[in-house]
Amino acid sequence: MSCGYQGYEFGAHYPDSICCDGYLWDADSGDEMGMDNGGDIPCPVCNRKEWLAFYRDEIIECGMEQAERKRGPKTVKYGGFPEPIRFDAKAMRSIRRLLRRGWYQGRKYDAKQLREEADK
Repeated sequence: MSCGYQGYEFGAHYPDSICCDGYLWDADSGDEMGMDNGGDIPCPVCNRKEWLAFYRDEIIECGMEQAERKRGPKTVKYGGFPEPIRFDAKAMRSIRRLLRRGWYQGRKYDAKQLREEADK
């Protein structure tokens, strides 16, 4: 069963992932017997909560990389997330919260590093 989602999750410049039973498969993999690459990335349309959980650590890490920003992390709305996620206000709120969590962790780590350097 498929929800009809097609995306860019496997690195091509054209839609190369398709949803099958709530998980994404690489449309370029396999042969006439079926696809053999994928099945571990949740679909952002029909399996949204698991999609957010799957990318949670990566989103937090993106927030940590922006620790030098003074006013919090920047949320890239276009090009960074699949279209169904970008148009879901609740999902984007969760993403902004995870980015901010990573930003705080990055700021805390940077402050700790500065203290350790000052103590030497």
